[in-house]
Amino acid sequence: MAVGANLLRLASLIVVARGLQLDPAFVLSQSTLGLSAAGKAACLGGWIKVTASANNTKLLVKSPTGQPDLTQTTVDMATAGVNYAATVNGGPNHVSGTYRLYVKLCEPVDPDAALKVQTLQFLNHGGTLDHTYWDLAPGYSYVDAAAAAGYATFNYDRLGYGLSDHPDPNQVVQAALQREIAHQIIGVLRKSTVGGKRIKNVVGVGHSAGSALTMAIAAKYPADFDALILTGISTSVEGVVIAQIAFNLIPAALDPSGRFDGLDKGYLTQGAVVQDFQFPFYRYPDFDSTIFRKQFDTRQTTVFGELLTFNSVVAPQPAYTAPVDVVLGQQDYIFCQANCSYPKDQAQTFVNALFPASRSKSTFLQPNSGHLIAQHYTAGKGFAHSLEFLKSNSL
Repeated sequence: MAVGANLLRLASLIVVARGLQLDPAFVLSQSTLGLSAAGKAACLGGWIKVTASANNTKLLVKSPTGQPDLTQTTVDMATAGVNYAATVNGGPNHVSGTYRLYVKLCEPVDPDAALKVQTLQFLNHGGTLDHTYWDLAPGYSYVDAAAAAGYATFNYDRLGYGLSDHPDPNQVVQAALQREIAHQIIGVLRKSTVGGKRIKNVVGVGHSAGSALTMAIAAKYPADFDALILTGISTSVEGVVIAQIAFNLIPAALDPSGRFDGLDKGYLTQGAVVQDFQFPFYRYPDFDSTIFRKQFDTRQTTVFGELLTFNSVVAPQPAYTAPVDVVLGQQDYIFCQANCSYPKDQAQTFVNALFPASRSKSTFLQPNSGHLIAQHYTAGKGFAHSLEFLKSNSL
């Protein structure tokens, strides 16, 4: 019986894959076909090459020589009365190149549902995370939830993260170049096929730093997205510096796991003790310890190149009219200091301040949840809210 069921699932997967294709502008190398965490989506994964250029910022910083150097930089960034980003801004710096990125395109595993897909969600992960944030485990997978609701998803490791290339972490891996890379990908996705037909709508979905990048894309290229879903971000930033200190950042190459051996020491990750991960990201006891451990063990890198340049590309968008949804964990420490209702709803404050002209605004404070909303017991409530937001806007 189990063998027969597996054969039926494999046959279904093959049928779905025939209608799942990237535009020929991207050649997918080392491609693999598989299922999402709970088997709701058929996913085509592999590597693409993207050529992009951008006006980055010349950062007057060097990669840390070791832990003492990095720790002092963390102190410098948190020093009262000092705008550290301004002190290391050396002016514009044009960069260009061709970069290898890991991507995954998913659609409903049910062939009939795949044929009805009209909207693709472009997912952008946060710092020290990678593409697996969106599909970590059954019950904690936005990819699964989206597929069950009839949506396709595109998931990728940003430049400098996960399975993608890791170029100069200070001068190359910056917000401006990440925006141009994403814009190139979105243009190709609009020519790609899901369920055997061209994609009609693209929704930008981000988490934390990924939300900041999604906003930056929409600001420069408003036609790229038909709607935005922004999670893990607000105008309340008092907790950001405290969280960065709590990260206890180390050069990733020094991580005892050996996963980052050989990387430039400008690539950073959280310290190898669980407190460094729990404090900014989770609310105890509202998460499964197994899920926590899985996310901790697969934590990824971050870079000063991104951290110091997001402010240069993110700003209020008074002319943006497309629908916008904002979701925060009620107890998000990074963006609310663990109380997103104080002094008033921070999700509502954010969307009203940054997207005043949006024709359809929606917000949700996910209960009993810290910053990583997809890894708490209430993850399904957040997923359901955002998917209903799309349905209510005919997307």
